[in-house]
Amino acid sequence: MKNTILLFALFLSGSIIAQNVSDKEAVEERINNYFEGSRTDNPELLKKAFHPNATLKFIGDDGTYKMIPIQKFFGFFTNSKTREFESKIYYIDISETAANVKLSTKYETYEYIDYMNMLKTKEGWKIVSKISHKEVF
Repeated sequence: MKNTILLFALFLSGSIIAQNVSDKEAVEERINNYFEGSRTDNPELLKKAFHPNATLKFIGDDGTYKMIPIQKFFGFFTNSKTREFESKIYYIDISETAANVKLSTKYETYEYIDYMNMLKTKEGWKIVSKISHKEVF
């Protein structure tokens, strides 16, 4: 009986680990859609990363709270240029159907530090909110 319980526990923990790896890969794929969509100025790649009702939030240059609906953000991308930046994922924290990702996009004279909140929807992992800090060098 003890062996059966031990085998079941090992099987269950292995399934959970496999699910987390799969979820982590899926979250990374969405973040890479965000990076590549930003880099190539491609709104269609960005749409793969974000939920259609997502929001972007930040403190503006004037020190006030700003919020932009994701559809307006998509309008900033027109497939007309390439952006050069270094991208980095600091961490991915997943809890079943919710995730938080800290990442950065570093340009020549400034860097964005972003916190992406994600949910596992029927369509897969989607960014539902992005909060940003802009560091000017």
